[in-house]
Amino acid sequence: MRIPVIRNIRGLVCLVLLPASLTASHAQRQWTLDECISYAVDHNISIQQRELDIKKSQVRLETSSNAWLPEVSARLGEQFSFGNYNSTTGSMASPTVFDNNDLSYTTGGITASMNLFDGFKTKNQERADRFSLDAATANLEKARKDIGIQIAVRYLECLCNKSLVDVALAQLAVSQKLCQRAAVLVEDGKRPLSELKDVEASVASDEYTLAKAKGDLTLSLANLAQMLNLPSADDFDVAPVEEPLATPATVDYDGVIERWPSILAAKSAIEANKAQVKVARSGYYPTLSFEGYLKTYYVNMFHTDIGWGSFDKQFFDSNLNEVVGLHLSIPIFNRFQTRSNIRSAKLNLMEQQLALDDARQNLRTEMQKASTNTKVALDKLAAARKAVDAAAVSVSYEQDRYEAGRSSVFDLINAQQKHLKTCQDAVQAKYEYYIRQRILDFYK
Repeated sequence: MRIPVIRNIRGLVCLVLLPASLTASHAQRQWTLDECISYAVDHNISIQQRELDIKKSQVRLETSSNAWLPEVSARLGEQFSFGNYNSTTGSMASPTVFDNNDLSYTTGGITASMNLFDGFKTKNQERADRFSLDAATANLEKARKDIGIQIAVRYLECLCNKSLVDVALAQLAVSQKLCQRAAVLVEDGKRPLSELKDVEASVASDEYTLAKAKGDLTLSLANLAQMLNLPSADDFDVAPVEEPLATPATVDYDGVIERWPSILAAKSAIEANKAQVKVARSGYYPTLSFEGYLKTYYVNMFHTDIGWGSFDKQFFDSNLNEVVGLHLSIPIFNRFQTRSNIRSAKLNLMEQQLALDDARQNLRTEMQKASTNTKVALDKLAAARKAVDAAAVSVSYEQDRYEAGRSSVFDLINAQQKHLKTCQDAVQAKYEYYIRQRILDFYK
């Protein structure tokens, strides 16, 4: 009589070959991969930081653009003077006084100034800030792609752990069936008690494997929820994904490199540093500015009838004064500060050019590595699936031998453990290929 566990062995094989896990909880909402990526882009802290960088760059650009505008300010003052005046000597006197000199003095004015020429400093600073904004925008896009890759990896790790839970559950069911059958055989006196103890030990080992798989699943879901910035992972679950193509996609390295966000950011940084070199050179040029102001005042004597006139007459007529002028500043010697600024700006430019070359090399290496890893993962998956089929045949063979009395239960348990190991390896190989393929897709 054959032990009724072959159906469970076949179930293990099906679990490995299926593209998705079967342990999804219907009570929990299942998030799709696209939903996770979209939510992370909207709520991830690193993405929000990059968005703030863009806003700060926009403020700097607006500030440099407004540097062409004139500057206008108004002032208004009020002063009081108290004392005695000696009308004979014409000076502030000692106790012998003749007149009281208490008065108030009201002043007002408007000043306007405008930069006419500053050695093209404002123009080049505006250009530098504009390229800095482009770099910040590219860095935001790079952060979105990076978080997309990270979320995809974590997501597929969760699916892998769910499949490992399925495998552990199926293997535990196989061991429990075998344990029940062994108990019957021992009770009938057909098998020694030691065989039952061996099977019970196998059941305990499978229970440990299941507990560990569930713990790994809980931890992976918590890590993914944390990346999404969710308050809790209690009701969080992931949905299955479609099986990727069996043939890895090809990538146009040169085309991808030149339009990749990190490369665009590095190019914009180079242009910004070129403009900063010109900003530093503006220190050699003279500057020309326009300035004009309108000023007036009003005097009120408290204890005299001197006819200074009314407030309107003084403030808006007799004491009103207008001044306009041009200011030319020619640099002669500033302790070589301009020369040092130019050298520093050129060094920054060289550093950014090296950073661009390094970014290109690193990106090409990453894409080539992603393509190679995807092909290797596909080969590993094919080999792992063959190993699962071979291990299933081995279990069936050992079961026949066990039923015929030509092998012990230890040999059957050993075959089942090997089959479990091949199933676990196949699940990991499957999702490793999914992950590698997903990473490669991001470079398309």
